[in-house]
Amino acid sequence: MPADAATAAVVRPAGPALEMAGIGKRFPGVLALENVDLTLEPGKVHALMGENGAGKSTLIKILAGVYQRDAGTVRIGGAEADLRSPRDALRAGIKVVFQEIALISEFTVAENIFLEEYPVNGLGSIRWSTIRKEAAALFARLGFDVDPAAKVGQLPVSQQQMVEIARALAHEARIVVMDEPTSSLTPNEVALLFTVIRRLTGLGIAVLYVTHKLDEVFEIADTVTVLRDGRHISTRPIGAHTHESLIQDMIGRKIDNLFPRERGAARGDVVVKVEGLSTDKLKDVSFEAKAGEVLGFFGLMGAGRTELAKAIVGFDPIRTGRISIGGTPLVPHNTRTGVALGIGLLTEDRKSEGLMLELPVLQNTSLAALEDFARAGFVDEGRERSAVQQFVDRFRVKTPSLNQQIKNLSGGNQQKVLLARWLMRGLKVIVVDEPTRGIDVGAKSEIFALIDRLAGEGLAVIMMTSEMPELLGLSDRIAVMAEGRITAVMDREGATQEAILNAAIA
Repeated sequence: MPADAATAAVVRPAGPALEMAGIGKRFPGVLALENVDLTLEPGKVHALMGENGAGKSTLIKILAGVYQRDAGTVRIGGAEADLRSPRDALRAGIKVVFQEIALISEFTVAENIFLEEYPVNGLGSIRWSTIRKEAAALFARLGFDVDPAAKVGQLPVSQQQMVEIARALAHEARIVVMDEPTSSLTPNEVALLFTVIRRLTGLGIAVLYVTHKLDEVFEIADTVTVLRDGRHISTRPIGAHTHESLIQDMIGRKIDNLFPRERGAARGDVVVKVEGLSTDKLKDVSFEAKAGEVLGFFGLMGAGRTELAKAIVGFDPIRTGRISIGGTPLVPHNTRTGVALGIGLLTEDRKSEGLMLELPVLQNTSLAALEDFARAGFVDEGRERSAVQQFVDRFRVKTPSLNQQIKNLSGGNQQKVLLARWLMRGLKVIVVDEPTRGIDVGAKSEIFALIDRLAGEGLAVIMMTSEMPELLGLSDRIAVMAEGRITAVMDREGATQEAILNAAIA
């Protein structure tokens, strides 16, 4: 890279930055993409949306050189491109920031930025002072302060994303693709990311923004393309869409009410009582949850929501305090006791902490209730299969059979299986931690309806979420956390976004 590349202006080309026309891709037994078109303009943010399985990931992996297309053409700056590897894509001016950030944690920020091509002197030695200086200049262009000498593994996710974006500038990228970039960011970090994205477009860079979050699209995008079942459905200016029309394009049907509330207003007795709970992260937390209500917990990243979820089901150890389920203390404090008392956890990280990815839907669903199907030490497979099928039908899990490996289901259907697993136990309380993370809007509406139905059937639902719309749309009461403490509890009727955020930064 030239010594002054970090400060050189990006020249905005006259035509499209990217043209993908008639793109097709087939995997064994699956038509992933069929005749898909996508055009990106320089200096614009183009959102790519669709349900899980719509083809978004396949399309951006073709653009990144990870997959090769079976049909269609790709033009970059008007010239046809053959992207057979990620290196080809990078050389063509395409940088993809995937959801799982691809940085080397033990390397410094500057080392990661110039990883593909370190500047060297005449003797072939790396010019370390140069890469640190140029890294600092790149961050100055982004308006973001990151220490080029810091180890990447010590940075928060938001700063790691900035390192990835700086890599794009270092390679003079004309196209930056962002795949679910805000999934692990706080509201303040999201606002900062949007500021950086606007700086990128101000430099003439085309940004392809892939997300499930409607509010973000309406805030940051100029244009939105929708895919469904591997096909192009629509491309429109964002101003031509409403939330309802965008959802309808994505799922092929109209959702009249994203947050259904069919349950009545009546609440039952206290089912969960937490008194003076303290852990390494939590500080003197006390609250009650009643049968038939959704108690929502909100907090910025690091506030302690997930730690609280795991502590009250017996997973994480506690220092002091008392937890009671249905009036019975959670003693000894472990998950076996919690399950016996009727409390289950729908974990935030379903893939590593909830699901057994290589096993079928059948075994993933029946796991928590397996002893109910045992006779003389053997599982009665007929009874097991019959019970699981009832829950699959009840929750409308989309699977070709109960023998389908769970890893092949969409995120929304995986989440339904985890809910079914716990409900087969006959729970009194279900704790759901980020229940719609990584789930498309169609599946979200179904998860919301299930949560509403569970509360209506008398369960106490404790919901940890960083999504303000679902917090306000589903909760009967809202508890706000900051630095391991509960700073406010408010009823649904009196809760506002401003009041919640004020309590979250208290």
